Amino acid sequence: MTLHDSRPAETWWSSSLDYAAVSNVGMQRTNNQDAHIEIPAASKQLWRDRGHFFMVADGMGAHAAGERASEMAVLLTSQSYTKRTEQPPHEAIQDAIADAHLQIKKQGEADEAFRSMGTTAVVLLLLPEGALNAHVGDSRTYRLRDGWYEQITFDHSLLWELTRSGKVDPAHIPPHIPKNVITRSLGPGANPKVDLEGPFPLKKGDTFLLCSDGLSGQVEDAEMGQILSLLPPAKAVQALVSLANLSGGPDNVTVTVVKVLDLPDPEDHTGESKRAVKRDPIPAGALGALGGAFGLFLMGLLFLREGIPLLLPILSFAAALGSIGAFFTLARKSLFPPKERPRQDAHFGHGPYSRASAEPSAPFAEKLLGYCKKLDGAVRARISEELRRQNDLIFRRSSEAFARRDWRRSILLSLEYINNGYGALWGGNAEQAGGE
Repeated sequence: MTLHDSRPAETWWSSSLDYAAVSNVGMQRTNNQDAHIEIPAASKQLWRDRGHFFMVADGMGAHAAGERASEMAVLLTSQSYTKRTEQPPHEAIQDAIADAHLQIKKQGEADEAFRSMGTTAVVLLLLPEGALNAHVGDSRTYRLRDGWYEQITFDHSLLWELTRSGKVDPAHIPPHIPKNVITRSLGPGANPKVDLEGPFPLKKGDTFLLCSDGLSGQVEDAEMGQILSLLPPAKAVQALVSLANLSGGPDNVTVTVVKVLDLPDPEDHTGESKRAVKRDPIPAGALGALGGAFGLFLMGLLFLREGIPLLLPILSFAAALGSIGAFFTLARKSLFPPKERPRQDAHFGHGPYSRASAEPSAPFAEKLLGYCKKLDGAVRARISEELRRQNDLIFRRSSEAFARRDWRRSILLSLEYINNGYGALWGGNAEQAGGE
């Protein structure tokens, strides 16, 4: 399910950020239980305080339960995080995910149709201090930087937990250990621990990828990295979904790609240690209390002047002091705003957890040529004669580039061929969102 806000084509962040997201039902499922949401900050001030928000969730449960769980996760988490302006981002996102877990669990317990529904969750926040990641489950975040493709998150899965404990050698995984059993999720069970990774300082050209296991289970890390290094986000997400489906597409596939085109202006963040805090206007009730205090005080003076028994002036002065106290209580946030929140210098987590070269390679170029042949048989009868001629030319040029050992050129041409075929074969099953 795609969830994102409509907005003008040109925004304040257009020159510094590009992103695209797509979700596809896959080749063997009848419904899509994945969800994703993209919320770039609407202003520079919001970016400084909350950052750009990107999230992917992979639902689990019978019938519509998984779909409902992932939809709730992305909506509730994004809404709760945005409202938690008094907390630093790392606390706000952890609490927002915990809130979503409780709401999903509550609905699962209240409605038999949603019993035991659950979902993974992975969130990427692009903040002035860097990229901060929060996740539960085996949905992943990757980063492409300087030719290396790194997995930022640690899978909350049985396999990864056994590997970390030293009970399993990752190079020799026993066949009886399932790869798709997760150890944490939102919804069922007790409150899951939300892992944080980062913040990782941003660098121009950094490209981040969030995905469900429908992608990471079918496409090798090195292959994903090569695609991100060669294609802009909008074309990359389409190519990645195509490869997952060409590999069998056993699950829903959701992928979000975010590229840092340029770093923010120096005046937006130059290492300053504080976030701006907005001063609220003084409430009308507080002003009324202050006016009442002034009137009671004058009344007490008048009582004293007229020689009225001492009790009444004392009561007037006491009431005036009470009104002054009420004024300060009601106006406390306006008169004494919270101290400017220091930026968090702490670094969370231990990622990256894996690293693969994103340099164009002969094995991947050869694999893509094989996919082109496979795809040709599936779509040739469905496309126009003109597109068939175009694809034949692209395939011939890709093969020639491969023969010249020009892996980059061969990969680019093969991906163009595959994206053309994707439009004819699976285009109706995808929901796509983009940043430009």
